[in-house]
Amino acid sequence: MMRLSTMWKVDGTIDADGSSPVAERILERWTYDRGSVRFFRSSANFLYKFQTKGKHHFLRFADSSERGREAIEGELELLRWLARAGIDVALPTAWVLGNLVETVDTDWGEFHAVVFPALEGEQIEIGDLDVSGFRRWGAALGGLHAAMDAYPGTGASVRPTWRGHLAFVGQYLPQDSSALRDELAELTSSLATLTINRDTYGLIHFDFELDNLVWRDDSVGILDFDDCSHLWYAADIAFALGDLFKENADLGDERFRAFVGGYSERRHVDPDLQSRVPMFLRFGGLLRHARLMRAVDLPVSTEHPDWLAALSQKLHDRMAEYRATIESHRA
Repeated sequence: MMRLSTMWKVDGTIDADGSSPVAERILERWTYDRGSVRFFRSSANFLYKFQTKGKHHFLRFADSSERGREAIEGELELLRWLARAGIDVALPTAWVLGNLVETVDTDWGEFHAVVFPALEGEQIEIGDLDVSGFRRWGAALGGLHAAMDAYPGTGASVRPTWRGHLAFVGQYLPQDSSALRDELAELTSSLATLTINRDTYGLIHFDFELDNLVWRDDSVGILDFDDCSHLWYAADIAFALGDLFKENADLGDERFRAFVGGYSERRHVDPDLQSRVPMFLRFGGLLRHARLMRAVDLPVSTEHPDWLAALSQKLHDRMAEYRATIESHRA
């Protein structure tokens, strides 16, 4: 999640029809159909959809204060390698001079931008998946891990590690919450005891949820690799199924078993997976909380537009709920 001040700076330029002069300015580096650029979403990046000769594409850009160019270039190197390894991913589109990443200075700041073609297929909600769908979902993740395990490129070196993520958490947790600080200390200690070897640990997607997958008859297309990190493979399974566990599903749930069964068709499953899932879910929750703490950098103000005020309140409520949950568990 980017800072709200960054989001406001750009999203405040969006017109009623969804166009934005910021996106238009950045897309001058690519070929596109005039009048086709429309806002899609803002989260960790700004995302706009547009057309080139009638074909659908996405423009993704980030403020240079939010994401460095080196990390983006590493991500694209990984994507090219995965495509050669047979993984269904969207490959970036070069601009007219051949660059895949463009850094563009605008009146609204400096942005690093990439263009991707839209993957054909459909996106599915978790409630619409049957057991065979969960198995196919797990197989897609197992195949991705099997491929990334063999990735030799330098792009991996710029990705964060679990220790880097926890150091980030430590920067943003409030000093007045001993419960959150204790949660960080306990997770740091517990994760430090886990085995790190090629079977259990490597480069993971980190956000293999359904909104980053496109389903087709013969494959599952994978999107959004910008959060790739060095972590335990079991963590990717836990993160992917986060919405399932919000339903209070247990590790004996047939959907969980189907996902793991599908995963095992493509890659070895950590024998300690079930005991580690709760820990990784806690790790993911704490990291999301710290990211929200960083993101909410604007004071409450009547001068803010309704959408920004509503989003700010939503994020504050989410942080308060998480903090209350941790404090109640440690009471």
